[in-house]
Amino acid sequence: MQSRIARAAEELFIAKGFEETTVDEIAAAVGMSQRSFFRYFASKDEVVLDNLERLGEELAETLEARPAEEPEWDSLRRSFDPVVERLLDPAMREHDKALHRIVDTSPRLFAAYLGRLDRLQRSLAEHLVARAAGSGREPDELVLRAMVGCAFACLHAAMLQSAAEPEDFGRSLDRAMAALRPAQV
Repeated sequence: MQSRIARAAEELFIAKGFEETTVDEIAAAVGMSQRSFFRYFASKDEVVLDNLERLGEELAETLEARPAEEPEWDSLRRSFDPVVERLLDPAMREHDKALHRIVDTSPRLFAAYLGRLDRLQRSLAEHLVARAAGSGREPDELVLRAMVGCAFACLHAAMLQSAAEPEDFGRSLDRAMAALRPAQV
């Protein structure tokens, strides 16, 4: 139900605008009361950020599924595969671009977005630290945290580079990450 509410809300936000859309309209779009809406989301801000939350969970699951002996940098690159797939799908790409425009134009949403992005990066770094420790290696937490930040910087740069030609996103990401590949940790 939560994803159904989020999809309906996102469609309304894109069509009408974020500030112009009310919780009552979102609830009505999925056939529920406003009170029921608040069982799933604390606010309409949370609905917009739910998309990032779901993508973050997918990135974390993808990273966790990578082989323990794989170099961390390669695992991080592969963890971005869901982003590459989303950007290759024209409908998903346009949907995500519209949501990013909403977030980018609201200082409140942008601040919340950055907070969630920071938590996602911390989570992925913690996974790499635990993976290294679990495989008998002494993890260098500083380097692993910096590595995650650098990988996200590559992801962001590739998104900016391929804005005009999204089908090049995967190649741009690979190029950026190849250029900044760290020495073995």
